[in-house]
Amino acid sequence: MNKETLISKLEKGRAEFAYKCVQENLINLKPFEFYSEKFLEDAIAVIKETITNKMKKDIEKNKITEKRIKELLNSPYEFSLKNKYQNLSDEEKRVIDFYKNLLKNYRSYIKKIPTMILSNGLGQTLAFIKAKSEKGNAYDLIYKQLTEYMKSPYTTRMKMPNDKKDLIDWVISCDSTDYRYITQEILAFLNWLKRFAEGLIEEEEE
Repeated sequence: MNKETLISKLEKGRAEFAYKCVQENLINLKPFEFYSEKFLEDAIAVIKETITNKMKKDIEKNKITEKRIKELLNSPYEFSLKNKYQNLSDEEKRVIDFYKNLLKNYRSYIKKIPTMILSNGLGQTLAFIKAKSEKGNAYDLIYKQLTEYMKSPYTTRMKMPNDKKDLIDWVISCDSTDYRYITQEILAFLNWLKRFAEGLIEEEEE
C-alpha cells in the first residue's frame, strides 16, 4: 500500500469514527462498534445515569418510573421530535430536555474548541475541557471521545499508548515534535466532529 492510499484509508477511518461519535454516541445515546471493537460504552452509561439521577425527586414522588426514563433514553431523538415531544408528560419532557441540552451544548462546544487550540495550545485547551467536565455533560463526552480517538488505529502519526489512562497527562509528557503531531491529529478529528455535529444536530428555534 503506497503512502497516498494509506493516508486516504486513515482519513476515511477518521471520518467514520467521527460520524459514529456524533450519530451513535450523541444522537442515539449508544456506544458504537467499529471494526469489531466497542467504543465509549461507559461514557454513554454515565450520561443515562446522570439524567436518571436528575429525575430522582420525580421518581420518588411516583411521577415517572426509572423504566420509563430508560425507554425514553433508548430512543431519545425519536421522542425529541415535535410530534412525539408534545404528547409527553411534563416529567417525560424534562428527561428529553436534558438530552436536547446535551446536543445543544455539544454542537456549540465542538465549534469553539479548534479555535481555542489554535489560540491557547492543545494542553491548555484540554485542561479547560477537563476542568469543565462533569459526570455526563457534553465536555465529559468530548474529552472521552478525543481520548478514544487517539487510542484508535485511525490516527496518522501519533497514537496514544493503551497503557496511558488520561489524555492530558500523556499529551504534556510528550516532546515538542510529538506534541505538534498530536495537535494536528486532534484538530483533524475535531474538524470531522464539527462537520457532523453541524450536519446532524439541528439548531433549536428560539
